[in-house]
Amino acid sequence: MGQKQKISADKKALIKAAKIICDLKSGTCPIHEPDFFGCPHACTEDIRPWQCWVAYLIDLSAKTREPADQLPLQQAA
Repeated sequence: MGQKQKISADKKALIKAAKIICDLKSGTCPIHEPDFFGCPHACTEDIRPWQCWVAYLIDLSAKTREPADQLPLQQAA
């Protein structure tokens, strides 16, 4: 019996977001985005553009992450 790889809810959300962005960009790689650092994999038929979007979004998040004490306070509704 094979083991299924468990993926966190955050990772699933990131993958879904990357696929949506990729669709909105007509299936293109994020190579045209500002500050694009390059694909994490050599481009082949096995690599999908959304996989590069995942890597791009993770890198972008790491660069723009604010320390917890600088995050805006959430307003109570």
